[in-house]
Amino acid sequence: MIRSAMTILRRHATTKKAVNVLIVLVSYLLSKLIRRPIAWGHPFMLMVEPTNMCNLKCPLCPTGSDSLTRPKGKMSYEHFVHLIDEVHEHLLLLSLWNVGEPFLNESFIKMIRFAKRKNIYVITSTNGHFLGTREKVRDLILSGLDELIVSMDGASSETYNRFRQNGQFQTVVDGLRGVTDEKNILKSASPRIDLQFIVMRHNEHEVKAMEDLARELKVDKLTLKTVQVTNVEEAEEFLPTQQEFRRYLFHGDTFRMRGKLKNNCRWLWFCPVVNWNGTVVPCCFDKDNEFTFGNVFEESSLENIWQNEQYSAFRRNILSDRKAYALCTNCSEGIKSLYIKKERLT
Repeated sequence: MIRSAMTILRRHATTKKAVNVLIVLVSYLLSKLIRRPIAWGHPFMLMVEPTNMCNLKCPLCPTGSDSLTRPKGKMSYEHFVHLIDEVHEHLLLLSLWNVGEPFLNESFIKMIRFAKRKNIYVITSTNGHFLGTREKVRDLILSGLDELIVSMDGASSETYNRFRQNGQFQTVVDGLRGVTDEKNILKSASPRIDLQFIVMRHNEHEVKAMEDLARELKVDKLTLKTVQVTNVEEAEEFLPTQQEFRRYLFHGDTFRMRGKLKNNCRWLWFCPVVNWNGTVVPCCFDKDNEFTFGNVFEESSLENIWQNEQYSAFRRNILSDRKAYALCTNCSEGIKSLYIKKERLT
């Protein structure tokens, strides 16, 4: 993580951006120390949701399980440009996804290109089903995308389809091969490919097979991640049998996050989340917009929302009693058990 942060700073930080990062870090540390919300500077990270729609039916995803209550849609390119034009002078890193498959937005590649022209490090996450032709892959590589996370929760069709319902294992494998092959042809180091494997009960026996597959596909990094569940029924079905692969302590009919929930959260000082329709929420765990601080496309700029009373009150409450929010009691922020392994393969 430190190595990645330093690389981003070195390649994308202007003097203004570097100074802003320092100001934000100082305000965050001071807030933790005195237990009062101080939000100096501007967010240097941003998560933007191109769409909350998806082609898959993953049972633990609110989009895939059709349990998402907020409206579904896609961010327009014009709205995206408006947002990035406002924040680019201070923005280092753009996470271009949230709930949904970003490639379903027809303007997705244009969005990446525009952000890259503004000297921003861009990372996205996909289920890998939209890398099917050389033309698409070439467009993605030439867009300048810095990092591509591909979620692939199985090393075989049988285990993959158990969770990634409506998905095609071989389509993802072929797509990944296409990206690595085209990168070689274009002599491009980017995007760096992070193959992500969520370890669950039905696939925990394939950890070694996934490590072998990652090397065969010549990806840059393999990430083994723990699964998030929201109730006992999901815990019984999806939590791995091995405790080392869990982020929870699970006994009988109760489960809780491993580790102590601390009264702070970096997201609230570093990285707002802007959903497809412009609503600003505290983090990616607020999937149904339970806490909305404003709308960047309808009523205010992100800068004004970032400093408004609703945001400040939320920060204040987190600093005093984070566990009071159900949203936070199942959040991985500050919990070391989110990732089981991160291995660089190149």
